[in-house]
Amino acid sequence: MPSDRRDRPAAEILRSVSPRDRAVLLGFGLDLDDPRDVALFVSGVRAADYAIAAQERWEREKGLR
Repeated sequence: MPSDRRDRPAAEILRSVSPRDRAVLLGFGLDLDDPRDVALFVSGVRAADYAIAAQERWEREKGLR
C-alpha cells in the first residue's frame, strides 16, 4: 500500500503494546513473543495506519478537517 509517510518500525509498534493488552492478545491466541505472530500483528497495525492516513487525506481534500 502506498504511503506518503514512513512505516513505523516494528519495535516501536511492539513497545506501544501495554502488558495488559499483550495479555488480552494472548487470550485471543496472538503471542507477541512468537515471530510469526509479531509479523501478523505488525502488518495489521501498519494496514490500520495506512487506512487512517487515507481517511485523513480524503477528509482534508473534501474540506472536512
